Amino acid sequence: MNRKLVYLKTIYKLGFLKVLSVLYYRIFTHSLLTKIYFPQKVNKELSQVFLPSTKIKSISENQKIGIIECADSILEGNVYYYSHHKQYVGEKPNWFLNPFNGKSFVNQKGHWSKLTDFDSNLGDIKNIWELSRFNWLGTLSQAYAITFDEKYLQTMNLWVSDWFEKNPQNTGPNWKCGQEASIRAINILLAQEMIGSNIFSQNIIELLMVHIDRITPTTFYAKAQNNNHGISEGCALLLIGYFLWKNKKGKKYYSVYQKGLKLVEDQVQELILDDGTFSQYSIVYHRMILDLLSVIELLRQEWNLDSFSESFYEKVNLAIEWYSSMIDPISGDAPNMGANDGTYLFNYDQKEYRDFRPTLLLASALYNKPIPEKLVTSHNLIEMFKTPTIHVEKKAPNSKIFSQGGYLKLIRKDGMALLRAPKYLFRPSHSDALHIDIWQDGINWIRDAGSFSYALNSHELDAFSGTQGHSTIQFDNRNQMPRLSRFLFGDWLTPSHLEFSKSDNRMSVAYTSAKNDYHSRSVNKIEKGWEIQDEISGEFKIAVLRWILNLSDWTIKGHVISNGKISLNISSNHDVSLKLENGVESLYYMSKVPVPILEIECSTGCSINTNVSFSA
Repeated sequence: MNRKLVYLKTIYKLGFLKVLSVLYYRIFTHSLLTKIYFPQKVNKELSQVFLPSTKIKSISENQKIGIIECADSILEGNVYYYSHHKQYVGEKPNWFLNPFNGKSFVNQKGHWSKLTDFDSNLGDIKNIWELSRFNWLGTLSQAYAITFDEKYLQTMNLWVSDWFEKNPQNTGPNWKCGQEASIRAINILLAQEMIGSNIFSQNIIELLMVHIDRITPTTFYAKAQNNNHGISEGCALLLIGYFLWKNKKGKKYYSVYQKGLKLVEDQVQELILDDGTFSQYSIVYHRMILDLLSVIELLRQEWNLDSFSESFYEKVNLAIEWYSSMIDPISGDAPNMGANDGTYLFNYDQKEYRDFRPTLLLASALYNKPIPEKLVTSHNLIEMFKTPTIHVEKKAPNSKIFSQGGYLKLIRKDGMALLRAPKYLFRPSHSDALHIDIWQDGINWIRDAGSFSYALNSHELDAFSGTQGHSTIQFDNRNQMPRLSRFLFGDWLTPSHLEFSKSDNRMSVAYTSAKNDYHSRSVNKIEKGWEIQDEISGEFKIAVLRWILNLSDWTIKGHVISNGKISLNISSNHDVSLKLENGVESLYYMSKVPVPILEIECSTGCSINTNVSFSA
């Protein structure tokens, strides 16, 4: 009964209409109706999707060198998965291969509705989808646009034509997800725009029409998820719908454009909170939606379309402010909190995956939002489309609370402490209450374990998205909230106390779980670093405070652990034991590395103080 009650409470939190929409979608995809709405068809042969251009584009020499290097690597058969893993795919890729285990998707001819996401034999379906997002197409199109070298255009046409032949309409895993189809379609359109040809082939029209037919009918499911799917699919409908209508393919596509416009406007209003937090509580997904929103504004300006609503621009600017506040100005990296699925859209010149500044720069330029001078870098689309000058401000980092999203940030010279409060207006995918990230001099000293992969068993998932994967306290080896599914926890926590004082350099948050476990965490800025005080109580048997540490040469002497640059001094009003364990973290999707974890164990309610001190 307790489990059933948790489900009912979670359904209420998610929203009954949203849950019913998801339920309807699942019933629909298991019925014969799916094959009627989404018939399997043999695709037409596409001999030449992209036509030669007549106007070469000029960009800076550094940008040109970078793009050509990336494009030439693709011609040699190399593609980056998740903007990090360089994989050899050959002259023509196998669109159904999981390169991380060498296995191919078996049911390539099956209707997409009958295929599973996480097959125990194949592994993570995202490893199949990644190549079919067509990020490589943007790289090749830029290389062609700035050189007019036919070899890039030939490979573009060869690979796209081969993909279309091997992936008949509504057949196989690469048609399963409307969001994946949306990202692919946007990359196709961007490639066409970057080439700059005024003449369009009938083949590119055919290709985009097929994608619209896949995306349009299931946007209700995308909306019901309250995540990036609704924005992704809305952006695709808006851009592709207008492109097809503009090229006289009928009023149907003007309706598609209007549907996309409404979907994007509605999703931005609903999913971006008034403090700028995005619904998925993730720096990577936040980057994703900013990239998508930047591209639709970029093409809106290129095509001279009407502006979006005033409230739309207000919400996007809040999202830019939130994103800017999370980025470490020295390294360009950001806390690895929340889901990290490897997405970095439109990264055509293969910038470092964990450099979050290029997205900020693009959004700043397009939405006229000033950003700190230290966060200015470059973005390939700015030069390709001659985007206006970026607005820079001299403002230094400042302490700030994002009260709706649940993020509290204190700063010190060249450092910050970021505390996660359990405020969940949308479904949490990580059990990360009171996790804290500590940064100093561009180094993430106390950190989050990340995500690694979505295709994990429950034990493996808990090592990353569970409480175990965060720098916080875990009671009796269970998650702070019960896991209901791969991406969902129940019994959502709420703060019983939340305090933030910018003037006193202090922040504190507390919660009581459904099991009556109490945890309060207070953070104070001190002369050489931070003082963190944890207070716990409840009927638990074992409580473990974990500090996930930067990979370094750590030593323990008594109740002090140090590596020469930073030390953690532990004290408590009860007996506690300290041990240094071997753990793992994932900064990149499908990649994990060992990290040391300091575990402080106690068996009764107590206070645990951690003084974090830096040597300089």
